[in-house]
Amino acid sequence: MEGANVTKHPYLPRDLKLPHYKPNINSLGHILGVFFGFVAVLQVVLWIITRGKSIGVRVKICWFVTSGLIHLILEGYYSLYNSTLAGEDTYLAQMWKEYGNGDSRYVHDDTCMVAMESITAWVDGPLCLLTAASFYFPAMYGFRHVFQLAVSICQLYGDTLYFSTEWLEGFKHSEMWHPLHFWFYFFFLNIIWIIVPSINILDAARNLWRAQYKADDGLEVKSRKIVSKKRR
Repeated sequence: MEGANVTKHPYLPRDLKLPHYKPNINSLGHILGVFFGFVAVLQVVLWIITRGKSIGVRVKICWFVTSGLIHLILEGYYSLYNSTLAGEDTYLAQMWKEYGNGDSRYVHDDTCMVAMESITAWVDGPLCLLTAASFYFPAMYGFRHVFQLAVSICQLYGDTLYFSTEWLEGFKHSEMWHPLHFWFYFFFLNIIWIIVPSINILDAARNLWRAQYKADDGLEVKSRKIVSKKRR
């Protein structure tokens, strides 16, 4: 009987115990369609709302709002229901069960994933939305590059940890080289949070360096004026 409980799910490794597992009731097309449809509509809405901003700022707001909502909603759900989602029929549970084909650590309470995703959901999520707000509202402009740098470092660190832990475990939680499960779910959907945060880190660092350089240059000019007046 125990062997039946171990092997009735589709995930790797085959000895992963999920006695409460229930197959998804919605099709793959429905699950992915709802998610990517939501993301697409969100981009259109944000692009309309941010009219009047530069293209670069609009792209950043779209990125940080989308990231923030994914962190809070999707990863927040995993943070709260990781131990039971394999047996649930909610849409978010089915999302994670489908993604579990690419990384089975997400269909149970894997210690590392729970810790990492909890931080991502409840720290990175709100910080992403705060960063987006700082690019949108003039009163918050002074904080925008600081927030951008902070949250991008968090995202890059989390995703680096995600890839490195699976590498150290021998990529045993999915079928290697599978076009959908490995390349799309595991690799593509996560490498985005390596590439974009890296770009944002460099961009924020460059802008902060410029601001600091101007501030230091201004102080040096004031210092010279004070010295000159004293000599007179």
